[in-house]
Amino acid sequence: MEFLIDSFQAVTFAAVAFAWMWVAKQVTDLRMRGVYLADEQIQNAGNLAVSMRRAGLYLGVSIGMLGALSGGGGGFADDLVEMMLEGAVMVAFLYLALAISDLVVIHGIRNDEALRDGNVAVGLVELGISLATGLVAYGSFAGVGGGIASAIVFFVLGQGALLLMTWTYEQVTPYRVVEGVRAGNVAAGLMLGGMLLAFGFILNASLVGPFHGWLRDVTAFGVSAAMGIVLLLLFQWPVDRLFLPQSSLQEQIEGSPNAAAVAVAVAVKIALALVIGAVLL
Repeated sequence: MEFLIDSFQAVTFAAVAFAWMWVAKQVTDLRMRGVYLADEQIQNAGNLAVSMRRAGLYLGVSIGMLGALSGGGGGFADDLVEMMLEGAVMVAFLYLALAISDLVVIHGIRNDEALRDGNVAVGLVELGISLATGLVAYGSFAGVGGGIASAIVFFVLGQGALLLMTWTYEQVTPYRVVEGVRAGNVAAGLMLGGMLLAFGFILNASLVGPFHGWLRDVTAFGVSAAMGIVLLLLFQWPVDRLFLPQSSLQEQIEGSPNAAAVAVAVAVKIALALVIGAVLL
């Protein structure tokens, strides 16, 4: 009997997540209708750039909603209602996050048109932003005291932190990764999107747990964000030299763009971020 109850709850929660992913699809399809038809671009044209945006949307919604299932254990009915509310919030968050990406992160081009034209680099950055946004929302929803107000505040702070990470990364590295993304450099898009995802894991770790009060939690978030940026950038050189010994990361991004090599560096950064997040927690 317990197995049947657990199975019913699992199916119900999965159905709610499925429903909100479908709503997110309809909302973004309506927004994009004047530029491209996403289903046509993905299924008929095989547009990988558009599919990266769509994948980030679905994964971001689902990741954020997981906070309802790791909260205070209020029971099935309470968790179900909370998950429904968080689904609506996540759709709005991701819609706003992609708008911010268009205006600020990848400035100088229209992301919608770039994706329509097959700029996979832009799609990879938007994938990273959506996943990082979902991770921040998951952390703010989870735990006793987490809720909609907390999620809204930390969404704003999280977007600011992601922008700060992008700007800092541009300043301290010898290559111009955003410029490469605008030009359609897949290696640059993978690098920036991967860095944002890695940073998202650190931000998530700073939020998971019970709510301790605004001052304490906002301070902890700010400290974790600053430390996360510093530590991820400090590991840039050893990752470059030890894991890509044949050539520099700059050459792999700006010389002859090599997404395969960059994927290795991104994987190492994400692995480090998981450890950093666990320690900072």
